[in-house]
Amino acid sequence: MSLDVSPKQFKRWIDEAGKLVASHYEEHNEAKVFAGKSPSEVQELLNEPLPDDPQNMGSLLNEVGEKILSTITNSAGPRYFGYITGGGNQVAVLAEMIKASINQNNLKWHSSPVSTELERLVMRWVAEFIGYPTSSAGVLLSGGSVANFNCLAVARKIKAPGDISDEGIYGSQPMTVYVSEEGHSSFDKAMDMLGLGKKYLRKIPVKDDFRIDIDQLEEQIRTDKNAGFQPICAIAVAGTTNTGAVDDLDAVADICQRYDLWYHVDAAYGGPAAKVEETSDLFSGIEKADSVVVNPHKWLYVPFEAGGALVKNPDHLRETFSTIPDYLKSDEQNGGRTDLMEYNLPLTKEFKALKVWMTIKAFGASRLREEIASDMDKARYLSERVDSNKKLEIMAPVPLSIVCFRYNPGGIEESTLNKLNDQIIQKIESDGRIFLTGTKIDGKTALRVCFINPRTEKTDIELLEKVVLEIGSKL
Repeated sequence: MSLDVSPKQFKRWIDEAGKLVASHYEEHNEAKVFAGKSPSEVQELLNEPLPDDPQNMGSLLNEVGEKILSTITNSAGPRYFGYITGGGNQVAVLAEMIKASINQNNLKWHSSPVSTELERLVMRWVAEFIGYPTSSAGVLLSGGSVANFNCLAVARKIKAPGDISDEGIYGSQPMTVYVSEEGHSSFDKAMDMLGLGKKYLRKIPVKDDFRIDIDQLEEQIRTDKNAGFQPICAIAVAGTTNTGAVDDLDAVADICQRYDLWYHVDAAYGGPAAKVEETSDLFSGIEKADSVVVNPHKWLYVPFEAGGALVKNPDHLRETFSTIPDYLKSDEQNGGRTDLMEYNLPLTKEFKALKVWMTIKAFGASRLREEIASDMDKARYLSERVDSNKKLEIMAPVPLSIVCFRYNPGGIEESTLNKLNDQIIQKIESDGRIFLTGTKIDGKTALRVCFINPRTEKTDIELLEKVVLEIGSKL
C-alpha cells in the first residue's frame, strides 16, 4: 500500500495549494501584519488530539487557510519592518516546492551529486557577490547563529594551542575572542557551546558611529596576552543588528595579522551590500577575512532558511569537521567528490541551494544590487521624514537600511520617554497595521525599522510614520 495518489490527483492538490499561496500574496496589502491573537487563542485554534483517521485534502487545505494563514505574522508583506527578515521571492517559492518533492540529502556526494555541486556553486557566487575570494569553501546552514558557530569552531580548531580534537580544551590556557558591544548574541552562544566560556568573549566598546573602537580592541588583546590568556579570534561586524554599523574591516584585519588571530567577519545582514556602489567603501577589507558569514535569506531575498558560512582555506573546514565512520566512507576511486558533511556540523543537509540558485539566475546580480540600493534609499527616506518631524528623533546613523528613532514631542524626561516608547512599541504590535521592533541605543528605547523587502513602497513608509505619531499622541 502506498501513501501516494495518482499523478492526476496529485496535480489537483498542487493546483489547490497553489491557489492558497497565490491568494496569500494577493492579500499582502490588506491583511494585518500581526494577527493580534493571544497565545491562548492560537493554542485553542490548533488544539486537537492525535488524528487517527485520514482527512480529505480539500478540507485540510481549508484548515491551512483558516488556522495557519490567519495566524501568521505577515513577514512577506510590505509593512513588516521587524528584525532582519527578508520578504522572500516568488521564484524561490517554486524552488521550495521542487526541493520538497525530490527530497535530497546532500550529506555525501553520491547521495545527491547535484545538490552538493549546486551548494558549492552558489556559495562561490555568494563569495563573488560580496567580493570574497572564490577559492574559498562555503556551506549553507540554517542561519547566522549556526553559521557563526561553524566559523568560530574552525577558528578554535586552527588557533588553539595544541591539538584539541582528542584532548579537548581542558589543558589549554583560556582562549579569548573579541567583538564589539554591538556584536550579535550568537557569539555568546557559540562561546558557551564551544566550551570557551562566555566571560572570555571580550566585548569592545564602540565609538559614536557604533563601530568598534580599534584602539581599545588592540589594548584589550595586549592586556590579555600579558595576563597569560591566548587570544585566538577577532570579529568585525559588517552590518550590526541594532543600527547596521559596519566596523573598519581593514583595521581589524591589520590587528589580526599583527597578533596572529583568526579574522572573522559577521556580514550575515550587510554582506550583500558590499559591492553596491554607494556602500562598497564600507566593506573594504572583507576579502582579508579568514571566514565570513552572509545569509542569502536576508538581503538576497531568499526565503528561510539559508545562512551561509565561507572559509578562505577549505582545508580548515575539513580539519574541523571531518569525521568519517565506516558506514560513511567515500568511494576513493572516483576523484573530485566533495562530501559536505566534512565541511559543517550537520550530517543531514536539505537542498537549500536550489532556491538560492534559482533566485540568482532569475534576477541576476545587477538586479539584486539595484534592489539592495533601493532598500537603502527607503531607509534614507524614512530618516529624512523623521528629521523633518518635530515629534520624532533619529537615534543613530543610517549607514545601510536600518533606521532607529523614537517618538519625542519634547519636554519629557528620559525615563518617562523610555516608558512612552516602550508603550508605543507594544501598541503598534496590537494595532497590527505595521510591524517593527524595539531596541536600546545608548540605554534609550528606540523604534527600530529594517528595510530588506522589495515590496515596501513609500506609501508604506508614510503609513509607518502616521501610525507612530497617532499612537504616540494618544499615549
